[in-house]
Amino acid sequence: MTPAKDPRIDLTMVGDWGTANFHTIWGWVSAHLRWRSAPLSRFTIRTGSAYRDSVELVGMGEADLAITTPTHIGVRWAREGVHFYKNRAFPNLRTLGHLPQDDRLTLAVRADTGITSFADIREKKPVLHIAMPPRADDCLCSYVIDLIFRAHGIDPEDILRWGGSYYEHENPRACLKAAQAGHCNAVFNEAIMVSNWTELVTQTPMNFIPIEPDAMRTLVDDYGLRPAAIEKGRLLNDRDIPCLDWSNWAILCRDDMTDDVAYRVTAVMVEERAEFEGRFRHMPVHQSPLTYPIEPKRMPTRVDLPLHPGAERYYREHGLLD
Repeated sequence: MTPAKDPRIDLTMVGDWGTANFHTIWGWVSAHLRWRSAPLSRFTIRTGSAYRDSVELVGMGEADLAITTPTHIGVRWAREGVHFYKNRAFPNLRTLGHLPQDDRLTLAVRADTGITSFADIREKKPVLHIAMPPRADDCLCSYVIDLIFRAHGIDPEDILRWGGSYYEHENPRACLKAAQAGHCNAVFNEAIMVSNWTELVTQTPMNFIPIEPDAMRTLVDDYGLRPAAIEKGRLLNDRDIPCLDWSNWAILCRDDMTDDVAYRVTAVMVEERAEFEGRFRHMPVHQSPLTYPIEPKRMPTRVDLPLHPGAERYYREHGLLD
């Protein structure tokens, strides 16, 4: 007997630029919601940066769901209206939980430059051609990169004054390919699990530049960023490299989403997780965008937003939330 369908649903979701993980997530979620819901249900997936526009579209009510990363500063700043979201508070933001991704934000410079530290950059004023996310006001990642430079006493414009340049692209793979092709001698980016990072450090010796202790204190104490490290050997590095955490994909909604809808979306993410994991299991986990397996008990944690009551009800009913 065909199971009864849930009521008709109409959702607008914001993914990424169209070809990466967040679009894949919404395709997976939409498919299962469609099969579970009454005919003529409608699912619209919009492109976005995965940063400011994705978050604000939900906060402003122009979209129902979005995904962003990491799961701490960006969403907390948006809720409070500070730093990257100064004067643009969205206290109505809620979360349905997160999907796991183990990621870092770090700077790597070609070893033949002789640069091994931020002190070297300050003092030697090298000509660096840095591949990085877009230096645009909608990009959280470049905003944080600028915070890192400034915490070390370097104005981001100094890179240009010293004869360097920025190669900018939303897709980390495109940035890494520019470095692989020799167009850039440094990369300041995230997505350290993608194969291009491994290819780059195998092809060209790179020095990963550690965040200095005083700078890390500023980033953590003043902005709430999370410290992390690239573990020794992960990218042919000979020691642990202090850097910033850029982990996990936060699922965002608003407080006016009905409990029923929030419950249904959460149910799909938990109950159909094996299908989504299957898209990544052909890769070693340390090179997979999704850090599989998805552990449902962890999903409702580590997002710096209140859990939507409908999602909370699902997790509690299924013994996934203490």
